[in-house]
Amino acid sequence: MKIISALMVFLLLGASALGVDPEPYLKSAPMPFYPPIGRQARISGTVTLHFTINGKGDTTDAEATGGHQLLRDAAIQSVQNWKYAWASPCECPVKRQVVFVYSFGDWLNGDGPASAVKWFGKAPVKRVEIQAGADLINP
Repeated sequence: MKIISALMVFLLLGASALGVDPEPYLKSAPMPFYPPIGRQARISGTVTLHFTINGKGDTTDAEATGGHQLLRDAAIQSVQNWKYAWASPCECPVKRQVVFVYSFGDWLNGDGPASAVKWFGKAPVKRVEIQAGADLINP
């Protein structure tokens, strides 16, 4: 009976030790932006970002692929200002990927917003779409 009790305790402790690390959630994120020069030059495209969330909730090691260099730089700058948190303390770095899509809106007069941002994915954010108003790109 003692062996069975000891085995049960071992299994319970082992299961909790092997449990999944808590999932970080996005605590704050400044509004992503469309780079003004990219807007004027009508540069659009898709940027995929890979980054790490450290134990403090900061993003580090951001690397961008795809898209124009102006868009890659803007996406990295946006992600570097994101802050994450955990429901319970965790000193475990977590790797993430997010896709930024930069495009132009179809509103051609002053009726539309300067830009529109859409977020996709609750936890974690998977995709961010930044759409510039076409009226702002004409000189």
